[in-house]
Amino acid sequence: MRNNTKSPAAEKTQTVVAEPSRQRPRKARFDTSPYLFILPFVIFCLALLLYPVVYSLTLSFRQATVDTFVSGDMPFNGLTQYQAAVADPVFWRAVINTVLFAFFSILFQFTIGFLLALFFQADFPCKNFCLALLLIPWVSPVLTAANIFKGLFNGTGPVNQICHLIGFGPFPWLAEPAYAFPATIVANIWIGFPFNFILLYAGMRSIPAEVYEAARIDGAHFWKRVTHITLPMLKPVSVAVLTLGTIYTVKVFDLVFVMTGGGPANGTQLLSTYAYQVGFSLLNFGEAAAIATLMVLLVLLLNLVQLLLQRR
Repeated sequence: MRNNTKSPAAEKTQTVVAEPSRQRPRKARFDTSPYLFILPFVIFCLALLLYPVVYSLTLSFRQATVDTFVSGDMPFNGLTQYQAAVADPVFWRAVINTVLFAFFSILFQFTIGFLLALFFQADFPCKNFCLALLLIPWVSPVLTAANIFKGLFNGTGPVNQICHLIGFGPFPWLAEPAYAFPATIVANIWIGFPFNFILLYAGMRSIPAEVYEAARIDGAHFWKRVTHITLPMLKPVSVAVLTLGTIYTVKVFDLVFVMTGGGPANGTQLLSTYAYQVGFSLLNFGEAAAIATLMVLLVLLLNLVQLLLQRR
């Protein structure tokens, strides 16, 4: 009889051979391809967005005139440029004009855009064609719109002719501060209300129709549905519209510069036009950079006030 028992050494050898061979896990390789795709965008932001902001901020703390700018020797002078800007009464006139310009522009742009968005919730013939027409002010070049309104508010322009037909005027729309400032606001409202409209319209389209139907069944009339459904559910979109509108309005330059140049008698002088005049007419680049920095702080302050009011 053959003995089939195996020795302990043979069993151990067979067990070792039977176990699968364990390999060391390979280290995961760092994939750089996603970062290569966004590298051009990062370079663009650093070169054309971040660098000018940082350079303008550093310039506001230096004595940057034509001579020092060309020579490259711009001594550090601390807050001198900010003190010079704040001490100028034209600066405070520009601040007040900028706040009023932004307030009335955003107020009417948002109101007109909201009412048009409500109107276009209904279906009617040529709706898409009318939507396309409403976008014309937004896609038109600002310089073209500024020249159009400059001609409309001219002394012999269509606005004065209409005023003459109804028994008023003519008014010196662009020759006196009391008339020139409202004229620039009207032009800016015309340019900016399509932006408010298209965002508010998209926000209203995202509200479920079942909510309106349930309110209608409960007997809520149109304006009650607007105040209790549309406005509360549109709040995130409204915050975004008002925030972007504040940024766009405070930095308006080309419209006012073409229509009035900041005049007459600084009646339409904004922070943007004032910074341009200080920098490129008086050739004081340091003070102009300080005014631009203060304008950024004003934008942040206005947006902060909006957010605090909307939380209440």
